[in-house]
Amino acid sequence: MLTPPSIVHWLGTDSLGQDVWLRLLEALPNTLLIALACGLLPLLIGLLLATLSRFGGSLIDRILLKITDILLLIPNVLPLMILAALLEPSLSTVIVLISLLSWQDDFRVLRAAIKRQLLSDAVLYAQSFSAGAMYLLRRHIWPPLSPLMVVLFLQNARRAVMLSAALAFLGLTDPRLPSWGGLLLDAQEQIHNPAFWWLLPGPLLAMTGLILLLNSSNSTQDPVF
Repeated sequence: MLTPPSIVHWLGTDSLGQDVWLRLLEALPNTLLIALACGLLPLLIGLLLATLSRFGGSLIDRILLKITDILLLIPNVLPLMILAALLEPSLSTVIVLISLLSWQDDFRVLRAAIKRQLLSDAVLYAQSFSAGAMYLLRRHIWPPLSPLMVVLFLQNARRAVMLSAALAFLGLTDPRLPSWGGLLLDAQEQIHNPAFWWLLPGPLLAMTGLILLLNSSNSTQDPVF
């Protein structure tokens, strides 16, 4: 237990004698799944609600805007922590919770982008030929928003990585769920022990590397809005 880094254990071992490097690799699939799912689900929710807002009439638009404004006033970390504390969530529950509390920004951005597309020459020309809403969405509104949606997806994924790690670090997820946040929690528990200095760098550098990778991918995109 708490063996320093060596040729056998590259990043040392934890208080249970588990290899830290292997635990990092074990947590990688869960982290990538959370990033992928929580990048995509809030985007889909935001896109569907933004589309409904622009095509569902002024009453629905006002209702959705009011709901969004109320949710934006509440930091999403607070309800996320409360729900996580009540549920001790599994991987799927973590994904659902983060997704349901992370769509508001996507909705506001996509609503404005769809409004802009509705004023484009292609849409106005198609409407003059009595084109239906679904035709306009499939051919003239959603496709031009693809670069913007990629940026929003990467932004959501980056936020999900940090939120899921924060929940695990606070002990609000299933302790049997391998995660980099759980590794950070293990390191924090050894803060007065020399083991802290070989337990901390692994998960910290792994999270930093993934977030920087998502940032670099984000910077290569050229959104339309």
